[in-house]
Parts: sequence; structure tokens; C-alpha cells
Amino acid sequence: MIRRRKRPTVELTSLLDLLFVMIFLSLLQTKTPTPVEAKPVEKKTQAPVVEASKPKAQIVAVNAIFNFYPTQSNPSLPSGSYHMNGTFDEATGQLQLGGSSWIKRPANYDMVPLKGNIDKATNTFRGRIEFQGCLEFVLRKETADQSFRGSWSGTYNCTQGETGLTLTIN
Repeated sequence: MIRRRKRPTVELTSLLDLLFVMIFLSLLQTKTPTPVEAKPVEKKTQAPVVEASKPKAQIVAVNAIFNFYPTQSNPSLPSGSYHMNGTFDEATGQLQLGGSSWIKRPANYDMVPLKGNIDKATNTFRGRIEFQGCLEFVLRKETADQSFRGSWSGTYNCTQGETGLTLTIN
């Protein structure tokens, strides 16, 4: 005896339910809002309030040159340099820089990004290097002006150990 297989059937109610949902969603999307009648606003006789304007945070585009070199505690390191681009937030003192192109690249070295804060009172730029195996950096400003631009020098630490760093911000 040969058995016939029953074909799977989709219930008509399921299709109708789906069609209803699709029509309902379509109507919701095309429905235009009904205009609301504007009510007249009563004028108050109080003196106008003067709001103090807050200074807007200004984000400045920055270019820099990252020079690294050996230190007394780590004299076998090579030296190298590369261009960096980033932003400086004048309101918070936060400076973010990322490498853009090599000037002098030693073998097996990669560019590292810098992110930190500039403290104008102490003329220091301190932060974290967001790269695997890297820790922090600390730089001091070489010139006494109050601008964040100029030459900064100090050290940073990554897997190769303490490394000298001069950062020239244009």
C-alpha cells in the first residue's frame, strides 16, 4: 500500500493575521498628525531673564611629531619618529593624538596613540597610551608659555621598557 504524504498547509487565519498586521503598520506610517489649535500665550509683565552665556568648548585640530629614543635605563632602544593628528579640548585640557605617517621607522615598531590631559598649572601632559602592552606617559613642557603648542619631553612605558619621548605640537 502506498501512503501519500500530506503537504504542509498554512492556516488561512495565520495569513489573514499577517495581512492585518501589515495593513495596520502601513496605516500607522502614513497617518498624518492632526493639527492642534494654537492657544494665545499671555504676556507676563515680569522683567526679562538674562541668561549668562556659557563659553562653548572649543575643539582644536592638532598636528604633532612624536620622537622616541633610548634612555639611560634602556640604552639599547632604537630611535624613530612619526607624524600625529588629533584634537585638543580647550575646556577640559584633553589632548588625543593618533599616528598618521612615519618619518623614521625602526624594524618591528608601531605607532602608538596618546590620550591625556594637559595641566597648565604644572606644565605637564600626562595620560595613557591606548595600545597593547603600553602603560602611561608623562611629559613636561619645554617652554614657559601657556599654550599647549610647543615642545614637550619625557618618557613613556610599553613592552620595550622606559622610552624617551619628545612631542612637538604644531
